[in-house]
Amino acid sequence: MFTAFELFLSDEVQSLIDHFAAVLDLRVTFFSADGRELRRGRHMRNSDYCAMVQQEIGTLKECLSMDTAKRAEAVAKRGIIDYRCHAGLREAIAPVFIHDKLAGFLMIGQFRTGDEVPGCMLSRCTSAEQRERLEKAFHDLPEFNAEKLEDMLGLFKMLIDYIVVRELAVLQGDRLRHEIDRYLELHCTEDIRLPEMARKLGRSVSTISQFLRRNYQTSFKELLIERRLEKAEEFWRANPEATVGEAAFAAGFTDQFYFSRVFRKRRGIPPGEYRDRKRRESQPDKRDN
Repeated sequence: MFTAFELFLSDEVQSLIDHFAAVLDLRVTFFSADGRELRRGRHMRNSDYCAMVQQEIGTLKECLSMDTAKRAEAVAKRGIIDYRCHAGLREAIAPVFIHDKLAGFLMIGQFRTGDEVPGCMLSRCTSAEQRERLEKAFHDLPEFNAEKLEDMLGLFKMLIDYIVVRELAVLQGDRLRHEIDRYLELHCTEDIRLPEMARKLGRSVSTISQFLRRNYQTSFKELLIERRLEKAEEFWRANPEATVGEAAFAAGFTDQFYFSRVFRKRRGIPPGEYRDRKRRESQPDKRDN
């Protein structure tokens, strides 16, 4: 089964966030639950301003420390944290919980809400030329007024909520497929019917039928036939001298001729030929003796 971590990084989620960030010219960063940076949004390198602040002025440690503190604060709040970083930019970070388990974080940032470069940053510049470049890099960043910031954060929250709902649906769907496969593994040799399985799994017949058709383009009947054919193959591996009829009945087929017809259609060869081929493969080559 997929983990919450793998689903959090699914292509659909990344594409959704990438489009959101591209439209608003924001930087988006994905973090794992333990705070490791996983990836940035599509084509979104570090801004010139942040690159200068972190590398030339030497505040990378401060950036990382603030990121860590804000992630912890967001987890404690179980919601989005919006704040101003030490370099004067606005950022927001949101924890993503799936089945009440922290899957990771999304962080948006590198935008400004004012025109003034923080004095603490300017005071660290070592030359007028560096100061001028820092100011230019700052003013090149996208700017949000208070109203637009509120709207952007509202949209960000809606995206997070959508991701959680989508991931929960995927996780639940994956769990249902696991339950179906497990049930067939245990009972495929019996005379089982879809209504009986649905009742055992606590689902409706229509829910399971629609789930299999929509997500796997198959049906309960097709899955049952396939699992029974696999059982027949397993039976022959353990009993290479068994007849076609014995393998058919051991796998849950009540009609040997139906079994032969289905086996040939799905495997491309008659069941007897399959058995003989596997028997030859299992025997040691006499030329090696």
